[in-house]
Amino acid sequence: MLFQYLLSLIITSAITLAAPPKFEGSDLQRQYLVTNLPGLYENIPEDKMPLMFAGQLPLYPENNTNYFFWKFSDNKRTEINHNRTIFWFNGGPGCSSMDGALLEAGPFRINKNEKVVYNEGSWHHAGDVVFVDQPPGTGFSTADRGHYLHELYQVRDYFLEFMKKFFEMFPDEAQNEIYLAGESYAGQYIPYIADGILTHNEKLTGDEKPYDLRAVMIGNGWISPNEQSLSYFPWSYENGLIATTNPRWSSILVKVEKCQEIIDKIDTTWNDTEVHDYEVSSTVCDSILNDILQATSENGKCINMYDFTLRDTYPSCGMNWPKELKYVTPFLGKEEVMHDLNLKILRKWHECTGRAGSEFTARNSVPAVHLLPRLTEKIQVLLFNGDRDIICNTMGTLSFLKKLEWGGQKGFGSKDPEEKFDWVYDDQSRGYIKSARNMTFVNVYNSSHMVPYDVPEVSRSLIDLVTGNYEKNETTYITYPLGFKREADKPTNVTEAAATSSPTTTEAAEDSDEPTTNRITRIIQLLVILVILWGLFVLYSSYRSRPSSIIKKRNVSNSNNGNKKKNVQWADQLHSFEDYLQDSIPGGTSKPGFLTRTFNRLTGAGASDSKGKYVPASSEYIDDIELAEGISDAHIDDDFIIGDEDEEEEEESSRKSPESGLNKTSNNEPK
Repeated sequence: MLFQYLLSLIITSAITLAAPPKFEGSDLQRQYLVTNLPGLYENIPEDKMPLMFAGQLPLYPENNTNYFFWKFSDNKRTEINHNRTIFWFNGGPGCSSMDGALLEAGPFRINKNEKVVYNEGSWHHAGDVVFVDQPPGTGFSTADRGHYLHELYQVRDYFLEFMKKFFEMFPDEAQNEIYLAGESYAGQYIPYIADGILTHNEKLTGDEKPYDLRAVMIGNGWISPNEQSLSYFPWSYENGLIATTNPRWSSILVKVEKCQEIIDKIDTTWNDTEVHDYEVSSTVCDSILNDILQATSENGKCINMYDFTLRDTYPSCGMNWPKELKYVTPFLGKEEVMHDLNLKILRKWHECTGRAGSEFTARNSVPAVHLLPRLTEKIQVLLFNGDRDIICNTMGTLSFLKKLEWGGQKGFGSKDPEEKFDWVYDDQSRGYIKSARNMTFVNVYNSSHMVPYDVPEVSRSLIDLVTGNYEKNETTYITYPLGFKREADKPTNVTEAAATSSPTTTEAAEDSDEPTTNRITRIIQLLVILVILWGLFVLYSSYRSRPSSIIKKRNVSNSNNGNKKKNVQWADQLHSFEDYLQDSIPGGTSKPGFLTRTFNRLTGAGASDSKGKYVPASSEYIDDIELAEGISDAHIDDDFIIGDEDEEEEEESSRKSPESGLNKTSNNEPK
């Protein structure tokens, strides 16, 4: 009876300590809930474990169009982050936003053992972040052959359909503040999607509620392709990558002149409503970068076009970067991970999908730079650039901004065109800022084409620049580490504010009421409870069963030898009980207390060799069971993959080559 009670108590303790918390969302949400990933409970502290949803959300079931998304929410809901939804897009076209989730702004990175580890700079602490694979055919998103997209206005319409379905699943978040963020070719996607949301809001009738779009945030964006391509030559020269003595200098200069002629023609027809082929095609201007990379290659090595401080093998020139990509690809290729992410249609994951990129030509869509002025009338527009990027460099972005008219003026409208503000984060200069009329440009120091990859915590603070959570004086913008919120009454001394208003990491930890134990700690707690329960059970059993036989042995005259019952006991148990009886006799020898004897009984301590003792169990079976690093994943056969017939061809051609300069289906394309 006692044993059954203890067993029931043990099972209850195990469930309480080890099982994940009960989910109380809708049945639809439950279908997309993510509760496990390789390394999740091993490497992620419980107080930092995000609430996750993922899966392929059906948009148009008739042609199997499903958008894969992965949503991360901070379980520590705060006044700052509880009502924000940030949608993140990577570029290509055709490149998966899992780059953003697992290499940049998400809460996880993938280690060499192909398990998740924590990213301290995750954006989900500033708001819910939803990484979306789009257009169809990108990453884990699907569509039947013949239903891939070709134009930017299609991207706009499909994403509005996704938002509709997404907020049907999460109706309590439909009125959240919405931010659109991403990088590279997302500089084309995001303005179109934002414009679509604003148009959607303007057409609402009756009781329909608008989407609360607040800002767009575009990192190293491919926004004005030809204008940005023209910058490759002067930027490379200014940064010492190519010299006038280079044998290819003159031939590259000829292409630069041809590119300038195209841009001059674009400028004369800028306000035309017609889409001109010479503007949507960037073949001539884009080829300048290829020529520079070839001209500066040496000994089989070339400059990394995404981070000019690095080198790569020629002609990859950055295709093999970032180095952690070699862990992300097999991680997302695991069948168990696909099931953890609730995939209903299993398909092999590629960083960039060849068919999705090659079919997306955008020949009938004006470049997204034309949409920026309208956006600034309604929302904040933040453009940020890593200062080590070549393919979408700072010079190119500032060049088209200088010519662009918004809010009634061209450029930033300053009397001093070189005027800029220092950006200080966590008491260090992190870049510089130019801002006017809802348009903000940030040059981020010591970062590449993928800013959140290089400086994750700094990149998260970019969100503060569009939400107003910063201090500003005559020369400086100041943002703070996570946890600081600007008060209504700002201190007059900004330096003092930086020193006193921002809580330290230690203070934040001391003030937190959140648990700090992880799953492993809970298991240890469970083991301790089991040991204590077992010890109590042993002690109780010995005291309950031993007296009759021992008394018979000590008081023979009162025993009934004919009815003697065989009782087998350990010698130290018998001796310990004798000690107990002696303790009960007045004047007996002083013995250890109850708790001490219980501990001795469990460990064997305090027992002489002549009376026997418990020998601790061998620990040879308690081994480190973590798999060896060299064990490779089982190959995922194509039999279980649902994909196009030319999937192998896509795999071969899908790495970082754009149809234009940024499409990873040609030689150079930002992610």
